[in-house]
Amino acid sequence: MNYLGRPWKDYSRTVYMQSYIGSFINPVGWLEWNGTKGLDTLYYGEYENYGPGANTSMRVQWPGYSLMNASEAFNFTVYNLTMGDTWLPDTSIPFSAGLLQ
Repeated sequence: MNYLGRPWKDYSRTVYMQSYIGSFINPVGWLEWNGTKGLDTLYYGEYENYGPGANTSMRVQWPGYSLMNASEAFNFTVYNLTMGDTWLPDTSIPFSAGLLQ
């Protein structure tokens, strides 16, 4: 089994949004790195993922783990996080600036 991630250091940040997650992901989703180190300061979020590994009913219950709403997820979009709408068009790389509909 694989995991979505684990906190190597304090203030770890990982977000999965609107992504296919396969059955090879452990249902708990996330794994501790070194006991409880980093669990109080991390931010791990999931938003509208799909696929057999996207079921969140057995996910970890850490203080910094979140099932995000649309407003929270928007903070991690190309538009908001990297201001990609201002520079990505020049690269000819296809992208979606906001959340998928």
